[in-house]
Amino acid sequence: MKKSKVLALALGLAMGVSASSALAAEAQEDAALNEAAFNDVPKGHWAYSALEVLSKDGVLEGYPDGSFKGDETMTRYEMAQIIANAYKGGSFADDALIDGVRQELSGELKTLKKVEKQVKKNTAAINKMQSFVDKMEFGGFGQVRYENNNSKGYSDQNDNDRYYLDLKAKYKVNDDWSVCTEWEINHKYGNYRNFHDEVNYGRDPKNLAYKGAGRGDSNFYPRLWIEGKLNNKLSMDIGRKWRGLGFQVMMYGEETDGITLDYKLNDSDLAATAFYWKPDHKEVNQLAIAGAGIKGTVGHGTQLQAYYARANVERSGSTVGYEEYGYNPFGGGGPITGKPKIWNKGNQMIGVSLMQNFAPNLYLWADHSRTNADEQSNATAIKVSYKWTDLNQPGSFHLYGRWHNYKENGRWCGDTADSLWLDGSTGWTFGGKYVFAKNVEGELCYGWSSATDVHGAVTGNPDFTRRVWRAQVDFHF
Repeated sequence: MKKSKVLALALGLAMGVSASSALAAEAQEDAALNEAAFNDVPKGHWAYSALEVLSKDGVLEGYPDGSFKGDETMTRYEMAQIIANAYKGGSFADDALIDGVRQELSGELKTLKKVEKQVKKNTAAINKMQSFVDKMEFGGFGQVRYENNNSKGYSDQNDNDRYYLDLKAKYKVNDDWSVCTEWEINHKYGNYRNFHDEVNYGRDPKNLAYKGAGRGDSNFYPRLWIEGKLNNKLSMDIGRKWRGLGFQVMMYGEETDGITLDYKLNDSDLAATAFYWKPDHKEVNQLAIAGAGIKGTVGHGTQLQAYYARANVERSGSTVGYEEYGYNPFGGGGPITGKPKIWNKGNQMIGVSLMQNFAPNLYLWADHSRTNADEQSNATAIKVSYKWTDLNQPGSFHLYGRWHNYKENGRWCGDTADSLWLDGSTGWTFGGKYVFAKNVEGELCYGWSSATDVHGAVTGNPDFTRRVWRAQVDFHF
């Protein structure tokens, strides 16, 4: 459009304002306006009153931030929008001018209608996609770990080194229910061979020279469960997931098929709980436990978990599963398969777990469990920690010290933190975590504990002090 036409069109628009608008402007000529039509046009500006009238009449619209931007060049599309608004409002007195303007801007008006239609279509698609995205949550972390230990009475082993990936997803069905999934990929790359080329035979049938947790324990663990609220008080999860008891997961920590019910006892987080779990584990696949307890905040900010559980086995001597491989201390002839797993840990257990912030940035963790096993029937773990790491804050750190005394039959399927704390051992662990960069957290720890070679009667190996160095880095997303 030529400049002369633009000027003529603008003059025609200004002259063609409806009579009602003109009268309104005249009536307010000597009065202060209540508010500016646009936030970037001062009251002293020569066009202030005119812009106010055109804005109220619906002819002119500002930008989303409330500005007019009067010094910027107007596009043909913007002009077409103004003409369309004026036409709809009946603000033109000259029909001939209307026809002329419509003919002049007919192409722009058609294009504007197409653009508006496409904008509406795109907005609907974006809203639909946003609704779908809002129903899903994704997260997890990847880990690289190096370990040096003498867990078999030898020296310089790395059977718990690993590459690890944990993927989690939650799909929101509605405001009360969600479908959850988790995938663990655990590739261990260590083995029981030490630097002196000594080998612990009996684990890997594929290669007798490569033993232990290397290939045999590299696995993929898919899990699926449903969780939600039955009403304002009662919630539930059902399916296959990793479940645990206690703040340090000392008493029980295992992938299980089962159901858990939680009932809120107050407006805070105190709840009663009941559960039935069956471990998905080769060595305890016939074991199932049921129990009840209480968990949440009590007293002066103390976090409490207390449980009673009963297993579907005899007190001792029950066969609950079969080890994948047997043990041949002298090697040769390949592994012995189908060795039964005997349960001597009792069929009843009570457990209490506490966590207390007893001083600024200082936390005390204490767990104790007791079973009705014939002997070695209790387990205890005490931990003191200082500060917490914040994955969004590089430089944040966490320090801890831990003492444990795990009698052989004092707990059921408790989390061993990948063999840091074994049944039948007493010892200490000290370590810390540090956030190197956003969502990148490292951990270093050292632990020592009493240890017994379970095959000492055959091999003649004496009891020894087990020492473990471990370093790992987690990449969260």
